[in-house]
Amino acid sequence: MYQFYDFERIESKKDGHIEFNDDGVIIDYSKNFNYSELIEIQFGIDAYYGERINLTYRHPIERKSLGIKNYILLVTNSDTYKFNFKLENELHTKELENTIFKLVKSEKLINIDPKKLIKLVPYRFKKTNEYKSFVLKQIVEKRINCTEGLLLHGYSTDKEAAELRKKYCV
Repeated sequence: MYQFYDFERIESKKDGHIEFNDDGVIIDYSKNFNYSELIEIQFGIDAYYGERINLTYRHPIERKSLGIKNYILLVTNSDTYKFNFKLENELHTKELENTIFKLVKSEKLINIDPKKLIKLVPYRFKKTNEYKSFVLKQIVEKRINCTEGLLLHGYSTDKEAAELRKKYCV
């Protein structure tokens, strides 16, 4: 007996636009969201077009993603907006992750909780010096507390943690 699942049975049309510029996010050339208006932002990066999505080996055939389950959620004081978008390939995914990391580092999202911002950073950036210096800057500016910041920063030994605490948590 076989069971099949429809993970991505979504009606879609191929028109739309997402742009991150200096002032805010533009969706479909008509909806402008200034960074200062946003009180929350989330990204759901599921899969790109053609990426294998059945990771268990019980399924009889290989299934691949249509790439359209990805979403961006924008919350302002007055409304919540959720938009699905398609990622065409792995390069699009990496470019989006780069854009998210640059956006978080730019500190333009001033109304969003710093802990939520740091959690937006894609996993592949979490071991970079750029990320670590950003977290340390948040600790020094007292935007996040010392213990959480050092856990997000990452350290390999207790001695290193004590040194970081002496240096940045005064």
